[in-house]
Amino acid sequence: MLSVFLSLPAFCFAGTDSNAGLKVSTASYKDIALNVTHTLGGVVPATQDSKISAQISAIINSFQVDTGYEVRKDDLLVSLDCRENRLKLQQAEASLKAEMVQLSHAITQFNQAKQLDKQGNISKELYNQREAEENRLKAMVENRKAASALARINVQRCQIKAPFDGYITHRHASVGELTQPGTPLLQLVSKTNSIVEVKINNRLLNSFTQGINHRFVFDNQSYPLTIEYILPVLDTTTRNHITRLSFVNKQATTGSVGKVVWQDAEPSIPAAYLVYRDKKYGVLITEKNSDTLRAKFIEIKNASEGQPARLTLDAETQIITNGRFNVKHGDVLQITNK
Repeated sequence: MLSVFLSLPAFCFAGTDSNAGLKVSTASYKDIALNVTHTLGGVVPATQDSKISAQISAIINSFQVDTGYEVRKDDLLVSLDCRENRLKLQQAEASLKAEMVQLSHAITQFNQAKQLDKQGNISKELYNQREAEENRLKAMVENRKAASALARINVQRCQIKAPFDGYITHRHASVGELTQPGTPLLQLVSKTNSIVEVKINNRLLNSFTQGINHRFVFDNQSYPLTIEYILPVLDTTTRNHITRLSFVNKQATTGSVGKVVWQDAEPSIPAAYLVYRDKKYGVLITEKNSDTLRAKFIEIKNASEGQPARLTLDAETQIITNGRFNVKHGDVLQITNK
């Protein structure tokens, strides 16, 4: 048996020849690199979310809208009993007319006093009295005009109208109630908003600002976004930066709560291809040296186990994929995927 063993041909041991190099598979960096995706909660806040309130004291006559109604700017929302305010307007306008009649008479008398003064036929005291009376009545007329304008405004306030397009989300009062200035009647939320708000912590801030493909995901739909601004100060409660992005075209519904998603602008090596050598994380690539293909270890600073790591390499750089756990820096390699 021994003689038979020694007579075996030498080619039976070719697979154990160390000069052939370690067998590995590789892939170009461009084929395995990825742009890491990040996700944070985002919301589409209402541009306007207002309590529509009474500005005068009056009885509520009727509501033209209710919860769930869609309204447009200047649509009538609530009618108040305006009889008292109309009477006040009539009084103000009547007082204004009376003062204007008196002013007209005072102007005529003062004009006469001017003529008499030129002729020297009026005392200085009487001249001053007529001048003062004209000035007093001019001031009174201005006062009555202001009172009349205010009364007219209060009449207009009996008809409460929508200040912007939106939806009625709540009714706070009922017909027959007595309102006071500031009494909330309806809740009106603006119809659309082009802004998405998100809070970013310092760890993700650079990735967010330099990232690509920002979008808002809600109800299985994706809406492209662009960054509007990032507040340079931290929120005192959450220690985050408040950031606002705007919709590029189509907008999500006001009040939508979804996700803001973006990708790193720089590619990363997937965590599966990281190796640990000499207490350092990095990646193994192939490098040709004097016609010999060898392994080269490239350290990636700040890399963590189980996490993709940012890495700047030429797109055609060959990354060792299969067999990498048995390879160390400087080993001779044999590529099996070519």
